[in-house]
Amino acid sequence: MALETWEHDGDRYCLQSTYVKGDEAWYFELSEARPAVWTASPRHDGFLAGSAVVTVIAHAPAVEKPPYVHFDGTQEIPFDVLKHFAALVTTTLADEDTQPSDSD
Repeated sequence: MALETWEHDGDRYCLQSTYVKGDEAWYFELSEARPAVWTASPRHDGFLAGSAVVTVIAHAPAVEKPPYVHFDGTQEIPFDVLKHFAALVTTTLADEDTQPSDSD
């Protein structure tokens, strides 16, 4: 599982991603980042993922299922944050170095 945080207009946002081998799919979640009051992890700048605003599920090409997106209808995010999230997801899926190997 990977966690990346960034700031936009004074608020912190989080991309949490993981590959689930059993599903042969990447799961990406966008959320507001929440301060981790019990620790200041240097990897995540002391932030943890909040409730997912957007979830993207992208299956491996061999599965032959299209990616899909789920939006939480109770939360709002700035469009620029959504664009940044989409760019990070696109980069991860296009980068061969981030793809799981057959031995994983």
